Amino acid sequence: MNERWARKVMRALLGPAANAWKRPDLTLLSGLSDKDTVNEALFKAPVDPKRIEEVLERYGLHGSFKDYRIGPSVTTYEVEVPVGTKLSSVERYREDIARDLGVPSLRIVKATSGSMRVGFEIENGVRLPVDFKALVENIPKDMALPIILGEDTYGRGLYRDLADMPHLLVAGQTGSGKSVFMVSILSTLCALLGPDRLRLRLVDPKRVEFAEFKGDPHVDGAVAYEVNEARAVLNSAVVEMEHRFEILEEARCRNIKEYNKAHPKEALPYVVVAVDEFADLMLMGKRDERQAVVQAFVRIAQKARAVGVHLLLSTQKPMATVVTGLVKANLPARAAFQVSSSVDSRVILDENGAEALTGMGDMLYRDPTARLESERLRRVQAPWVSPENLRVLLGREV
Repeated sequence: MNERWARKVMRALLGPAANAWKRPDLTLLSGLSDKDTVNEALFKAPVDPKRIEEVLERYGLHGSFKDYRIGPSVTTYEVEVPVGTKLSSVERYREDIARDLGVPSLRIVKATSGSMRVGFEIENGVRLPVDFKALVENIPKDMALPIILGEDTYGRGLYRDLADMPHLLVAGQTGSGKSVFMVSILSTLCALLGPDRLRLRLVDPKRVEFAEFKGDPHVDGAVAYEVNEARAVLNSAVVEMEHRFEILEEARCRNIKEYNKAHPKEALPYVVVAVDEFADLMLMGKRDERQAVVQAFVRIAQKARAVGVHLLLSTQKPMATVVTGLVKANLPARAAFQVSSSVDSRVILDENGAEALTGMGDMLYRDPTARLESERLRRVQAPWVSPENLRVLLGREV
């Protein structure tokens, strides 16, 4: 009964649009040209390493410069401090050190690349572009829902599988790059997976962020604009989640991967519920309506991983009443773009740092799977997807 229900639902959802879908030719993506690249040998570091040592001495902090790494948005200076140096004392003078160095922003990293060195991340005078085409070409093949986070401060591509995360919270102030990041995630998934393997349910209160996806064969129904429509999208996701658990129970499978492998003809697609401004749902309406939204978010976040339903939430209002402890407990993977204060950073990441970001896609990614302290919070430059590349990803190239 449940398998017949699954086939019926899939036919209704996919319809003729899925049959008309054609995998886009990713070789048409435009990469960096010679004029866009910067020769690292000629790249001028933002600060003389000797100055860092001199400034630290002014505050009674003894440090010895060891190395520096050039990233897309910042250069990381690795400084070795004596054993027993309290890192809190270094952090306490962060703003003073930045002022004395004459740099607009400074972030201090407690440990770099698994070493005992302290990192000083200083904004580059010239931002190095991230080659989106190269990142796409190097996506790992073993990921069910691959996400391109971008390049880290060492210039290495960073990828994660949304199916394993299993949800992602994105937050940052207006203009920091979070909506561009959301679009790059969704468009890349649409390019790699057909409508029979991926379904999108989109909520866009601003009406413009997900405009490119209108009519896309991956999207279930229309993009939700109003609060009531958004609540309906959430409720439908909860209903589908419960139906899928019934299907897995009848098939005696523990998760969607086992089920799809055992029943390829009735394979269930992954579902990504993307909400561009979920604060509207958390703050608007009557109290019982707001509580219903929170309960829906939490139910999906707690249970839906096994059946292939995943949340991608974004907000420009990182307030404690929006990004609550309950929300954070169930969405451990978080991406913080530039925010206005350390308070906002702590709301998103539970620690400072996002207030020292440089904007334009510069973000901190909190990785719940990281084992090393230096990799628990990764600084990443998210790629910019040009309008031309977006059309290629969505199969609308001329």
